Amino acid sequence: MNCLINQTIDRYARSGRKLEVIARYIRLKYHVNIESSALTKRLELLNTNY
Repeated sequence: MNCLINQTIDRYARSGRKLEVIARYIRLKYHVNIESSALTKRLELLNTNY
């Protein structure tokens, strides 16, 4: 599940989606509540620049 969330974050951040939108999508699709601060931390760990 961890890898799936990371792939989702990476895909939608590359397309220019806001972090709040990505968090809402993950909550609706995978039933996992994730905060935007955790999303930014995951993006930093993925070594991506958006």
